[in-house]
Amino acid sequence: MSECENSEHLIEQTECILTYAGSTKDIMINYALIAINILLVIKLFNNNTENIRRERWGIGKRWFAAFGFMFVVLFQIVLCLIVGCAGVSIIWCAICGWILREENLLLGASTTSVSTLHDTTNPGPATQQGKKIDLVSLVLFVDISVIIYYSIVEEPITTLAHFLAIIMGSCISLFG
Repeated sequence: MSECENSEHLIEQTECILTYAGSTKDIMINYALIAINILLVIKLFNNNTENIRRERWGIGKRWFAAFGFMFVVLFQIVLCLIVGCAGVSIIWCAICGWILREENLLLGASTTSVSTLHDTTNPGPATQQGKKIDLVSLVLFVDISVIIYYSIVEEPITTLAHFLAIIMGSCISLFG
């Protein structure tokens, strides 16, 4: 979207970028995805019932995630200023990549303990793990559905940007 390049001032260009050049549909879709992804991360951070999560997501990890988020927001704005695009989809895609890598690490580390703790008469950690996986799966399903939607209605470069942002989020998780 080159509409944002027509603005003469940096603040106007940034406003155009963050508001999808006025596209209400894109604003609603993308800011809703940012919100649900952030809410999921907050929920996952606050789920301290699992020892593995408590060990993995200490205060340092939380600070790194916050700085990583700020980096991605800044990256999104600078990228759009340089290439003349509009939007915030890089942000939720990066959060999606972060969630994918973190949950993959935690699932791999806790698979044995979850399967040995499963007791159908007493809902415990295994049941809580199942609920968490369902919420993660739901959010990631929505993320991927929107990526598919945009791959149909937008240029191929948008889909490439989404997948690269997922990789970027995974790398932020890797270094955090």
